[in-house]
Amino acid sequence: MRNYESVIIVRPSAGSEAELTGVIDKYSGVITAHEGEIGGVDRWGLKKLAYPISKETQGVYLLFRYTTSPDGIKELERLLRIDDRILKFLTVKLTGEEAPFTPSEDEGGNGDEEAAGDEAEGNDNNEDNGEDNA
Repeated sequence: MRNYESVIIVRPSAGSEAELTGVIDKYSGVITAHEGEIGGVDRWGLKKLAYPISKETQGVYLLFRYTTSPDGIKELERLLRIDDRILKFLTVKLTGEEAPFTPSEDEGGNGDEEAAGDEAEGNDNNEDNGEDNA
């Protein structure tokens, strides 16, 4: 089982709450049918597209975070391709540090931010030293 994220752009005409819930339930069911597990679904809402897709200038963005087998991904993407409500989608396999997506680890991110801040301060000092030597 691997961790994945999929961003799905749904037609704005299918943007009603009931239809979006139907889309989410359908594709969540596909993932769980392949022994997968949904980590979370974020509704990003209606956004303007950078360029028209199938004569649409807006789309409703959904972000799925999940764990499933490669066969589950094949079936999910097959169904996304043939669903007329879907304008575009992108699936990414997560690796390394972004792989776990549990809420408790998001809270632990504060320690990582402090460590990143310490590193950034160290980089600033190196830049200052570089200017002094020039």
